[in-house]
Amino acid sequence: MRFFILLFSLFLTLPTFPTLADKSIPIEITPFAGYRFGGDFDITGEFYGITEMQELEVKIDDSSSYGVIIAWPFDNKRQGELLLSHYESELIPASLLTPYTSDLSVTYLHLGGNVPLSNGPVPFWFSGGLGITHFSPDEKQLDDETKLSVNLGFHSKLQLNNRIAIRLGARVYATFVDSDSTMFCDENSCKIAISNDLWLQSELSAGLTFTF
Repeated sequence: MRFFILLFSLFLTLPTFPTLADKSIPIEITPFAGYRFGGDFDITGEFYGITEMQELEVKIDDSSSYGVIIAWPFDNKRQGELLLSHYESELIPASLLTPYTSDLSVTYLHLGGNVPLSNGPVPFWFSGGLGITHFSPDEKQLDDETKLSVNLGFHSKLQLNNRIAIRLGARVYATFVDSDSTMFCDENSCKIAISNDLWLQSELSAGLTFTF
């Protein structure tokens, strides 16, 4: 529920977001597929079957991702951008959340923009955004978590015609995690404390941009 409240609040901050009904403003919609890397973090806690406080490095399995990017003109050079990127992975070691499943979904929803870096035959843009990261364990008895995050990246477009282009990009996502907070709690208790302050992932992506 908190995730949907934050999602609704983010859309309320888009008073200048153009509508598809405004034919004078070109809208770019890019469905994409990608691959996520990284996401390891250190935790401390009393794990299932262990009564003493332990420190453990937890790895997030690298996996494919997918999403959509909506972009619109901000001024003569810059673009506004709304990014949604999702992937499903698992926590390693899998025994961490025993007896629960260790499957984990991570979704980024960011509002940002693009600035051109070059206008040659292969143009490049610098991208950035601010928004939220939503962690969703597959086991419904474990709580979802939503954290503030940012992204920085680069991308290029290979124009196929006036309305379709191939978009290739790379991003780094940084999620702000309070080192004094807990994550992945069940209805009874929280036994996992995050030791990191910043949680990092990177993503390579390719998609088709359709201009309307």
